[in-house]
Amino acid sequence: MEDTYPKTGKTLYLNIIWHQHQPLYLDPETDQLQGPWVRTHGTKDYYDMAAILEKYPAIHFTVNLTSSLLSQLQTYYIERLAPFVDVRKSRVNAKKYFAKYGGKTDPWIDLALKPTNQFNEQDYQYLLTNVWNAFGVSDIIISRCPEYKALREKYSRAGTDGLSEQEFREIKFWFFLSSFDPDFLDAPQKLATGVSIDLTDIVRKHEDGSYTLKGTVTEDLCNRMVAETYKVLAAIIPIHKRLMYHPNSHKGQMEVLTTPYYHPILPLIYDSDLAKLCQPSDAMPARFHYPKDAEMQVAKAVTKFKKTFGAKPTGMWPAEGSVAHDIIPVFAHQGIKWIATDQKILERSNASSYACCYPYAVYPEHDSKAKDAVVIVFRQTELSDKIGFVYKNYRGEDAAEDFVRSVLQFVPQEGEPDRLLTVILDGENAWEWYRYDNDGKIFQNALYRKLSRLYETQQVITTTVTEYINGNPRRKVPTHPVETFPKIDWLYPGSWINANYDTWIGDAEENKAWEYLLTARKDLEASGILQPDPRKHEPKLNSKSWYAFRAWESMYAAEGSDWFWWYGTDQNAPAGDKPFDRAYITHLKNIYKFAKLAGGKMPKRDFEPITMPSPEQPKKPAQGTMAQSRIDLVPVVFHCDTRGMYVRTSMYIAGNHEELGSWVPNKVRLFNDGTHGDFIADDNIWTMELQLPAGTELEYKYTNSGAEGNWNPGEEFSTINRRITIEKPETGKMIVKDIFGII
Repeated sequence: MEDTYPKTGKTLYLNIIWHQHQPLYLDPETDQLQGPWVRTHGTKDYYDMAAILEKYPAIHFTVNLTSSLLSQLQTYYIERLAPFVDVRKSRVNAKKYFAKYGGKTDPWIDLALKPTNQFNEQDYQYLLTNVWNAFGVSDIIISRCPEYKALREKYSRAGTDGLSEQEFREIKFWFFLSSFDPDFLDAPQKLATGVSIDLTDIVRKHEDGSYTLKGTVTEDLCNRMVAETYKVLAAIIPIHKRLMYHPNSHKGQMEVLTTPYYHPILPLIYDSDLAKLCQPSDAMPARFHYPKDAEMQVAKAVTKFKKTFGAKPTGMWPAEGSVAHDIIPVFAHQGIKWIATDQKILERSNASSYACCYPYAVYPEHDSKAKDAVVIVFRQTELSDKIGFVYKNYRGEDAAEDFVRSVLQFVPQEGEPDRLLTVILDGENAWEWYRYDNDGKIFQNALYRKLSRLYETQQVITTTVTEYINGNPRRKVPTHPVETFPKIDWLYPGSWINANYDTWIGDAEENKAWEYLLTARKDLEASGILQPDPRKHEPKLNSKSWYAFRAWESMYAAEGSDWFWWYGTDQNAPAGDKPFDRAYITHLKNIYKFAKLAGGKMPKRDFEPITMPSPEQPKKPAQGTMAQSRIDLVPVVFHCDTRGMYVRTSMYIAGNHEELGSWVPNKVRLFNDGTHGDFIADDNIWTMELQLPAGTELEYKYTNSGAEGNWNPGEEFSTINRRITIEKPETGKMIVKDIFGII
């Protein structure tokens, strides 16, 4: 596809931020991760999304690596596997591993290293019936591995008794292999550590993009998969360090960020009553007001980052884009120069401008100077959500072309100030849903190729916030002094989901969890055990100082957002709420256990599991970027029958969801060519298949071949819209059949 675009104005600066996060899957009681997703996304996303930059030296972007992700990666996979992996032979000394760390990584590592004929009942549960099991991958991923899909179908039909020992062995093997990025499956790769990985002797790639085995799955091959996994995981931090941008020398392509340590909703830790401003109608728990804890969460993250990358972070992504004016001083005190959130927050703030394509300056105090300001950039929602939710139904080249043309609409004209357009989304959740583009590889490569061409013509320069502020003469990026940025006099409290905090507070279950947290925090404060300095090293193991340190660590861990995320009626965990509920209660209990061992005076408390909602309790719709990436998605096929009428170019659908163009007509195209869920080409029944969150209430209409933004010609229902509620069928897909112009 042609990569030349007409020049329409000045240079546009594009700020792409990939947010990489996994919840803390640790069961503190067993010291074992209960979910495999740090590992699976490590081999499928975290390495290759960074390494791709080396192919495109003109491209700069930002990656956010949360502390909870880094800690799980380093402790439970790298440190605990490293002593037993021979990277040259690609094998693990399983006997020594089990003697030292059996049951101390994630259960699926143990399954891969344990002979299948020695599996016990718990092993079979983890493999097949556990809420996170070996078939817990997307339908799109498993469809590219027909042998894996056949195993799932056989298990679905025949159950455990219908599977042979060899088939159990193959299931555990495929759970690892299917989570490797296609780069690793298609050709040998030399990793940033200098170690090579080559899986081409294991699988054969076919013309339709599917993969089949070249040989038989053996226990030795399963052992090898753990070693290959380790090699990729061990290279994730090194590839980020190698590509990391250094403001003083202007070398490097990637700015690396982090998040407050345990991924808390920082404004709610600072003062939970801030939620009353953005959720005035919701019931709230007793006030949780601990600014020092908010400061500690940021300070710990800065300390962790410096230890990992050798320098302090310049910017920070607040967990879930959660901000409030009150926490600006917290970031400023810890040397954080910039943060980011969604444009819906800007629209509700008190600002001198409301265009999201500029960075803004927020000052901790009214009389602060430019050096004290915290810069904030706002995510352009539509562009960001296109990558996350819309392009999964596009061909990769088509998606890249659409994105670039959308970006070019923001080019400033001569005489206008420079613009910094910000796109932020999860870097790990979208790609497994890309139906026509394995792991989004075609899209990513096409996008960076096109943006490299636009860099050559100086139409679009990809940059990072730090690079934009300080300038980079090597890339013709001028300095942009903070004092020239539009100001925000008051920053609205909220997150990138719904511009409030209702995913984490305001529901009965969530509020109960906050009451538990407040009780534990008050007890710990009264115990006489002082908060440790996050900059100091962890004390000697099993000393009173160490127990005090562990008590506060348990407190900070309990303040994390992920426990509150799954409570309430607005989220449906694919694994259910139970693993998170158990971990949250264990963290609370550990506060008391460790505080007592440290010599603190703690009362006896009994924290019961948070009550789950009854089946008849209505559920609030989950919305927004993070919400849609975590809840149960339903495949929905829209059929618009236009037989008997003339369609000049194409039919379109527009509705009240970003997948439907957010009511922009002639934007989301339907198909009549046998693709995108269309059954028969050229039969004048236009089709689009989407993945939509269960429970979503949709309103929509169809339009016929008009210009984007123009409703004519469309369905002439002046006062009513088509309406459906997304419901998951027992089998197959939800099919919506409409006739154009008739309700």
